[in-house]
Amino acid sequence: MALTAGAGERSAGVAVAPAVGVVAAARVAAPDVAIGIDADGVRQYRLALARESRRYKRYPERALLAGIGGTAEVRVEHETGAAPVARLARSSGDESLDAAAVSMLRQAAPHTSLPESLRGRSFAVSLPVVFDVSAE
Repeated sequence: MALTAGAGERSAGVAVAPAVGVVAAARVAAPDVAIGIDADGVRQYRLALARESRRYKRYPERALLAGIGGTAEVRVEHETGAAPVARLARSSGDESLDAAAVSMLRQAAPHTSLPESLRGRSFAVSLPVVFDVSAE
């Protein structure tokens, strides 16, 4: 499973696309950034979240053995004064991959530091999580 937080970084089979340099993950315009939110702070947070997510990466065994891969997009929402919430924004086409992607970011989000510019602000980021059997 490989989780990538920066261009070219890989661990074993699940990848969170880098926050910079990949079109799918580099979106810093709506819907990821609310009006008045610091785009650099959002980029920093997205990178930190991808790095922290590595600790929670799990390629579902059933999917791995069946040769199932795909990309799930997970949206992490921060509301002022509330714990971050991770939700499936786009399915990979496989329930076990979707659940693993959401779980990974749900666990990582509370442990990811917010840049000063985002503290006390409501915002959301989306991260694609790539499950790649060939990287196993």
